[in-house]
Amino acid sequence: MSQKISQLKYQINIHNSLEIKENFFSPIFSTSNNMFWQLAFFPENFGLFLSPVICPDEIVWGERSKSNFTLYIKEIKEDIRNDIYSNTFTVPSDANISDGYGIDKIDRTLFVNGELEIGVIFNNIEVEECNKRKKYDYPTPSGLIEAWKEQLMENPSDDVEFNVEGEKFYVCSSILSKRSKYFAKIFSGNWAETVENVTNNINDIHFESSPEQHNKVKYRIDFPEGQCIFSIIMEYLYTNQVKWKNNNNQSITVKLFRLADKYLLSDLRNRAKFRIYAELGISNVCEILFGLVPKYEDLKGPVLKFMARHFEEVSQSEEFNDILKNLPKYPYFSDIYPEKHCN
Repeated sequence: MSQKISQLKYQINIHNSLEIKENFFSPIFSTSNNMFWQLAFFPENFGLFLSPVICPDEIVWGERSKSNFTLYIKEIKEDIRNDIYSNTFTVPSDANISDGYGIDKIDRTLFVNGELEIGVIFNNIEVEECNKRKKYDYPTPSGLIEAWKEQLMENPSDDVEFNVEGEKFYVCSSILSKRSKYFAKIFSGNWAETVENVTNNINDIHFESSPEQHNKVKYRIDFPEGQCIFSIIMEYLYTNQVKWKNNNNQSITVKLFRLADKYLLSDLRNRAKFRIYAELGISNVCEILFGLVPKYEDLKGPVLKFMARHFEEVSQSEEFNDILKNLPKYPYFSDIYPEKHCN
């Protein structure tokens, strides 16, 4: 049985508003048993955003759009409360689930170094009643469940051979098909009718004329990365778990983002996208902005804003100078560079 709640409020208080130096991400919170959120506060411009914490099968806002929400910023100084910002958002149900909503910048002169209150109020939400405390289990993607059901019932062989740096690895086509639209189209023989990035990469895959040949291998695929990345991608496809660093503790987020885009893994792509934003720094923003963003336009906004906010430091960095010395490798540099002052 469901219960309607007129308002649900989540708030964080932080001392000394003008002394906050680092970006702040709130603990994840929920408005129902399977709907999670996070507040993000950026002290440089006093920006505040609410972002969905994406469940594996979410693509659009969907059920989240049933309730509008109000973001607010207040400040308390010597028992005087100052209402600095308040705005109510109504998000359409077909909005991209990776989109967050809020305000980029608030006039710094409005703050007096008091106690900062940032929060969100959800209006007219509906929750399921429960007579006992519930333990939350992160939902398993429906495609993964169906794939393992088929694996158990049909016991198919590992009929896909991956060539990774000269080594052969074998996996099951039914698992790949359930988890990836790319592989589903390829293995069903409908690849000629699929989206452009599938047909562009069809040369990676070789088809066997008979399933009895070569230990029943039906498909041979050349994997473009090394064995570490391959194992991480396969672990994700089989378990939905992601490792974001390689064996040397170096970030592989960008590589995983590229592969997720290539193989049409929307959940992994969204996770990697937010991770790219979280990992932005002086040393990597140039490569991401001039090397990655031109191919993936949806990354542009937050990356460009980071570049604009930190341009003085970035322009003096070794990474920026390396790009200036190798401009032929970055054909879109002149198109993006004039936008550095965008807010």
